[in-house]
Order: sequence, then structure tokens, then C-alpha cells
Amino acid sequence: MQFMQENAVYIFIALLVGWMLWQRVIWPKMSGVKSLSAADYMQLRNREHTLVDVRQLGEWQAGHATTAVHIPLGEVSERMQEVPKDKIVVVICASGTRSSMAATAFANADYREVYNFSGGMGAWRSAGLPVR
Repeated sequence: MQFMQENAVYIFIALLVGWMLWQRVIWPKMSGVKSLSAADYMQLRNREHTLVDVRQLGEWQAGHATTAVHIPLGEVSERMQEVPKDKIVVVICASGTRSSMAATAFANADYREVYNFSGGMGAWRSAGLPVR
């Protein structure tokens, strides 16, 4: 017990890092979600796909991918049927955390090919991909 009290901050940090790794790396890979870099997207974008932006409305209005469909993370389960199952699904957010959760939801709902866009809209913009 004394060890836990003396090292509570380190234990908390370890748990937090572990949870973040689970959410962003381990669970998406277990669910069949693949990570997609901006360079990989450049090659994939000519294939038929649906790009889903799961950011909040204010973030969306501040700038979004020109071809994206806007479905905020909190609405994904109710609006999932708006995304065709026979196309590739690419999910994007600001940094990759929310899109990872949404991509996992799509994969768990039997969408065949699901990708989480790595680095979010920052990586999208840095790659020079079109924004509206």
C-alpha cells in the first residue's frame, strides 16, 4: 500500500498512457481498422470510398475535406446507415482519436474496409489535400 501511495502519480501516468495506447493503437488493430497516412490516402483517393469527418459542427465549419460527409462522433451509431457498406470507409477528425473510435464502430458494424486517417485534419492540410 505504501508503494501505491508513494508512486500514485507514476501509476496514474502509466494507466493513462496504457489507455491511450489501447484506444488509438491496440483496439483499432484488433477490430480490423487500418491506419491511413496522408501519403497512403493520395493513392487510395481514386478508389471508390466514403470519407467521414466525425468532428463537432464548429470544427467542421472551420474547414473540412471537400469530399467529406459530416457525422459527429456522438451521432455515428444513429447515422451509420448513411455510409454505404460496399465502399471503403475513411474516418477523420482533428487528431485521430475520435476517428479511431468511430472507425472501430464502423468495423464492428461489419463494414469491410475501414481506415482511420492518421494525424487528422492537421495531416490532411499539411499534405495539401483540398479543404473547403
